[in-house]
Amino acid sequence: MKLVKSLAVLAFAAAVMVSVAMAADEKPKFKAGGCCDKAQKDGKECAHKCCVEAAKDKKVCEKCNAPAKKKA
Repeated sequence: MKLVKSLAVLAFAAAVMVSVAMAADEKPKFKAGGCCDKAQKDGKECAHKCCVEAAKDKKVCEKCNAPAKKKA
């Protein structure tokens, strides 16, 4: 009986660790402090023309949310 309980506890702990690790891998959709980020925090959609066009294609505007540059 102790073996079954121990295995159950280990399985639960593993499931929790996997879910935390997966959540940590998610990147924010918008650049922090950008127009889209501010609009999302207010519960709205960004009204910039470039952002609206990108949202139609289910993408993020690269002008306002430029990807981070790689450090050389």
